[in-house]
Amino acid sequence: MGTANGCASSLRDHSGVLLETEGASLLLDCGATAERHLLAGEFSETVPGALWLSHMHSDHIGQVGMLIQSLWLRKRRAPLHVFGPQAVLEVMRDWLARCLLFPELIGFPIEWHPVRPGETVTHGPFTLTAFATEHLSSLAAQFQAAYPGTCFECYGAVIECHGHRYVYSADLAHPREMTPALAGKKVTALICELAHFPESELFLELAQHQIESLWITHYGDTWTGREKDLQIAAREHGFNGTVHLLQDKVAIEI
Repeated sequence: MGTANGCASSLRDHSGVLLETEGASLLLDCGATAERHLLAGEFSETVPGALWLSHMHSDHIGQVGMLIQSLWLRKRRAPLHVFGPQAVLEVMRDWLARCLLFPELIGFPIEWHPVRPGETVTHGPFTLTAFATEHLSSLAAQFQAAYPGTCFECYGAVIECHGHRYVYSADLAHPREMTPALAGKKVTALICELAHFPESELFLELAQHQIESLWITHYGDTWTGREKDLQIAAREHGFNGTVHLLQDKVAIEI
């Protein structure tokens, strides 16, 4: 739904990837105008069934309020399950109330599920395990003392479904932070950002793991249309899985 990095883009939305399998759907972050994409794709108001919020940056959570408002006005009744760091969920719950999206008003329950690194939670056929990244560590070192109420956690997700293992990087300081999610197990697909490190560092790290396919998202406009360049760089740095550059509003089958 959205593949842009944190910079505003005239061509693309911010972060948002919708995973669908029979009977279940999961939206990974909501920086994109998800409600517009859901309407354009003629998805029912029961989609998404669940939402993963990785961290507090606006390009990852900035459109949650509009998503909830749209689902309310479309008369959703099915519960929405929201997963993420506990402090992120507390902020979002309070934010929705301050936006006048009260639980008693919207007509469907929101079920909040705090997650911790290494702990497993389930949603339908999806089994979700969080892993922590260092994306906000430098900001925490600089600002946490002055802003003790701010959440500086960021969680990627291992998603197991129908016997396959998928990994969502969320945002990273360095690709090595995905090692707990990638090491020792075959990964059908890695959905990974490319906003905070050179592509060479990514491919050198991924070359050490068993990854069938890499789907790059959260990238700058300079990479738009350059899928072949990324494929060449991957081979040069020892990564032999397939490499794809995700695009807004494009559905793919994994």
